[in-house]
Amino acid sequence: MNLSYWEIKSWLTNVDYTIVGSGIVGLNCALRLKQRFPEARILILEKGMLPQGASTKNAGFACFGSLSEIIDDLKSHSEEEVFQLVEKRTKGLQLLRKTLGDSTINYQQLGGYELFSKSDDLLEQCKAKQDHINSFLKPLFHHNVFRFEPNTFGFQNCQNTLSVNQFEGQIDTGKMMMALLQLASNSGIKILNNISVEDVSEDLTSVKIKTNQ
Repeated sequence: MNLSYWEIKSWLTNVDYTIVGSGIVGLNCALRLKQRFPEARILILEKGMLPQGASTKNAGFACFGSLSEIIDDLKSHSEEEVFQLVEKRTKGLQLLRKTLGDSTINYQQLGGYELFSKSDDLLEQCKAKQDHINSFLKPLFHHNVFRFEPNTFGFQNCQNTLSVNQFEGQIDTGKMMMALLQLASNSGIKILNNISVEDVSEDLTSVKIKTNQ
């Protein structure tokens, strides 16, 4: 690609931070850097026309872990590690809501529901552990997180009982990404799309990025 003097001057000169990917992680990283270093020139390189990661391809669940997921995590991690993981996820959601606003991302705390198949005993495992998990998480949420309710959704091959997490919800990830992109633009962060990073090398004074352009 042949770039003009003005293009090089405006987008590619004296860049202080280059971030690969304009998904939720990349944009939040750029915004945080801009908060810490207001005068920094920040550039984001995105390989797609739109953010190509999972940021807009998930179901929009504002979640931190179902009952069975937390029980499974405790099989390979300590209670302290799992507690910290849930805490980080919860604080991450709170930060997202504070940064963009609930109405902007259409946040709705409708709860999270976990269905159980009739073909295994996962429901019984969860029933046996629910009180312990609620007690374990109470310092973080100050209320019981999980409860069981009758399954009224009508899905076939599922148990008649489901698990409810009252603190989970949903967001519109398309609106979320549009708001983050607008916030980045308003902060003076530059984004170049359709740029794939092929290699990164560094020496004592600089970092060189090889792209497909």
